[in-house]
Amino acid sequence: MGPEGEGMATSTHPVAAGLAAQSPEGAAVSAAVQALARAARSFVLYDASNEVIRQLLQTWREKALAAVAQLGETPLEFRPFDVTFRGEVVYHDPDREKSLAFKLFRDGVRRITLLPGVEWSELLQLLQIVALRYTAVRQQEDDAVTLLRKADLPGLKLVAVEGFAPAEERPEPESGEKKREGVKPPEGWDTPLPRLPGPGPLAWQPVSPEALEALRESESEEALVRTALGLGRDLLSEAVRGHWPRPNRDLLQYFCELRDALLAEGKLGPLRQLVDLIAEAGAGDIREELLAGLGDARTLDLILEALPEGATDLPPELLAFVPLLGLEAALDKLAVEQLDRRRALLLKLVLARLPRAADAVLRRLPQLEPQLARALATGLAARAPEKALEVGRLLLQQRSEPLRLEGLEALARAPGEIPLPPLLSLLSDPSEGMRTKVIEVLGRRGDETVMPALLDVLQTQERAPREVEALGRALADLAPIQAGRHFAGWLRPKGRFLIGPSAQQKRLQWAAVAGMACLPGDEPERQLQALAQDAEDELRKHCLAALARRRKGAAHG
Repeated sequence: MGPEGEGMATSTHPVAAGLAAQSPEGAAVSAAVQALARAARSFVLYDASNEVIRQLLQTWREKALAAVAQLGETPLEFRPFDVTFRGEVVYHDPDREKSLAFKLFRDGVRRITLLPGVEWSELLQLLQIVALRYTAVRQQEDDAVTLLRKADLPGLKLVAVEGFAPAEERPEPESGEKKREGVKPPEGWDTPLPRLPGPGPLAWQPVSPEALEALRESESEEALVRTALGLGRDLLSEAVRGHWPRPNRDLLQYFCELRDALLAEGKLGPLRQLVDLIAEAGAGDIREELLAGLGDARTLDLILEALPEGATDLPPELLAFVPLLGLEAALDKLAVEQLDRRRALLLKLVLARLPRAADAVLRRLPQLEPQLARALATGLAARAPEKALEVGRLLLQQRSEPLRLEGLEALARAPGEIPLPPLLSLLSDPSEGMRTKVIEVLGRRGDETVMPALLDVLQTQERAPREVEALGRALADLAPIQAGRHFAGWLRPKGRFLIGPSAQQKRLQWAAVAGMACLPGDEPERQLQALAQDAEDELRKHCLAALARRRKGAAHG
């Protein structure tokens, strides 16, 4: 560590206290210098074994080593009230009692360079020396330059001058430049104060309406709210400027109590101002901590209690809180809520978080009753279509038949191709309702490759009329031309004069009637009309119903 004499120019532009550097490199160095300043000042305020001290030491270690690892040699230039890194201001504090820059600049430090390979023990010694210089402005102990030279720290390189030079802090004006005049004291500032008149008798005096109104306004609830919000704004500003340690429970507690009071009084406008106030905070960690704290289960309870009787929607002033509300808390309440009105509001709150909270809602679907799961699954498919396939797969794994049916519907709504083999395996499901729904989904989303499986079921297995009709319609939807050939043969089975059509022939005929109603053109309708005229009562009714559905669909088409 070798000293060199070098003078540094004073900053010529105003810099806000605690200004964060703009470049990524400057931001890393700024974080390290701020951590050094906070830790050094805290040694004066706290006991060495305090938890705050340990936290600040760890922060200094992490930030300093991270900056050196990222940048290599890290030169810190010291000015009277600034620390710069390669010309960029990374620290500024004009307070002589608190400024790290002033303490070291006063002792003659002009540059400290953190070298690659600097060890934590050396960084800790640097912190101890800086902390010592915070204890007093001038004592008989060695100055910072002397202490640094005695420490012999190979991981640091020091550039210093001999002591403080006043001209560097406050340079003289150039020749011809007018000097500033000092502040002139008021006249009579050093003369005795005038004698006050003696006290007079107490007497009533009228107060103007304007004065009374101003007095009432100063004590009104609106004024109290303004004061509370103003205090919150000041606390946030100071927390950002002073880099308060995180997390800060006291700061969070203040904003939570203010939230509770505003919700309890139904003051939704100021509540929105509170959210906006926090959202505009300058530091991301403070903003995220406070917004997350305001959106806990307590907020959800207060919002539901504050809604007027019969309300079916959230007031516009509360919509700002929707992104903050704890989704898990809302889902917990939704699962146990008995009142339909509150359940509808909770459902709207959860759906309003989609698609951002799609994964969290998806995880909870199997734990909800079928009606709620169906509503959320529908919302997921509508607002997060890319999740529809995952919703369907998840619900199909459940034991509840209503949930499995909703899973099939989600697959039917899923964009893109859907997996067909799992659906084909459900054609042998024990539940008729599941089998019928699977057939409908295959008809809507399948292709010609599933036709052999549907034909096999229809030709070899006894199924209820409703399921047989679904098979006929699915075949017509999948391959109209190929299905039409099958239907033509099934409508008029070869006669068995003595014993009549077999069970299989009746089943195929029933499916053909349902499928013919879905085929385009005039020929299917003519064949259905002809069959209706010759058929027995039950088959004739089936033909007439198919013709009615066909004509109704054509009218709507």
